[in-house]
Amino acid sequence: MSPDWMHTRLVVVATAILGPVYFFLLMFILPFTLSPFTEPLYNIMFHYVVTPLVFSAPWMGIIYNSRYRFANTVHHMHDSTSSVPLRWRVFYGTNAAFVLAFFVLPIVTPPLAILGGLYVAGVVFYRVGVGKLGGGKLASALAVLIAIALCILPAIILLQFIPEYVLVWQEILATWSSFWVKIVYGIAQCLVNSLSFGAPVYFLYFAAQEYDRGVYGEVYTPTPTKWIRIAEAVIFIIFISLYLPPVPTPLGTIPFLDRSDLFNQYINWVSLGVVVILTLVKKLLGVENDTTLGGASNIVIVGMFLVVELFFKTDLLIVTLIIWLAFLLYASVFIANFLRASPREMY
Repeated sequence: MSPDWMHTRLVVVATAILGPVYFFLLMFILPFTLSPFTEPLYNIMFHYVVTPLVFSAPWMGIIYNSRYRFANTVHHMHDSTSSVPLRWRVFYGTNAAFVLAFFVLPIVTPPLAILGGLYVAGVVFYRVGVGKLGGGKLASALAVLIAIALCILPAIILLQFIPEYVLVWQEILATWSSFWVKIVYGIAQCLVNSLSFGAPVYFLYFAAQEYDRGVYGEVYTPTPTKWIRIAEAVIFIIFISLYLPPVPTPLGTIPFLDRSDLFNQYINWVSLGVVVILTLVKKLLGVENDTTLGGASNIVIVGMFLVVELFFKTDLLIVTLIIWLAFLLYASVFIANFLRASPREMY
């Protein structure tokens, strides 16, 4: 098995591990406790152990049943996005991870758990009915009891979880509109700016390599990718420190400087200028194989982030939509690759 295929399988395994971790953390940070019992200990076990396991189960089943397809999807994702520099893939992945964790998974998972339980129960009932389960009558009776539990338990959790979570969802939206939108959008904005600042350096080395090829027939000027990435990371940390407001945490408040005005007045204009100039230079020189700013869709997304920050920063709907737009672009690439991925193991 090649290292590339081993990597894809490691990604699938990591996803399967992170799923339960996410749901355990979700139940831990929610400001309510599911309480279907009168005994406090039972409620604690139900909330912090049973519910995360039930929420994780359908996703684990989906990942396991489609493990080869997911692995092949990761491989296709790597191939289809290889022209997009890693730094921009990190940007889109960060947006996608946030939207999934904040908006999608908490709402989709409870009904999915019920559907998953009903599906497994239906399979069990069918196998018992046609005599294909095996193990004798005792095993069949036990399987039927488990199947009934799979029908009832997710329903109980859903009935307990959704009414409480609707209230939390309202609080989340209120907090999102008043505070967290600035945090999430600020992180994305700082990523865009730091990566935009690194783009001219990549382009200069690309131009030098093209010159080497034209004059000497081979490249004598390798791109110091590692050092450029380190510089971009340092710039990102500086920008984060400048942009974000102080963020309260259980361990204390992180004293960010809350100077987003510097981005409106200076930094975003410079970044937008870099994007425009590099795009024009590439067009005028007829450069086609440079991936400094990624493809056309990437340039559009980056430009929209910068324009929104400059002119529509106070519009909550537009800011939220631009974050979702980046997520949908990433999700559409994933779905397209998933649909064309083989469900069989490939080497």
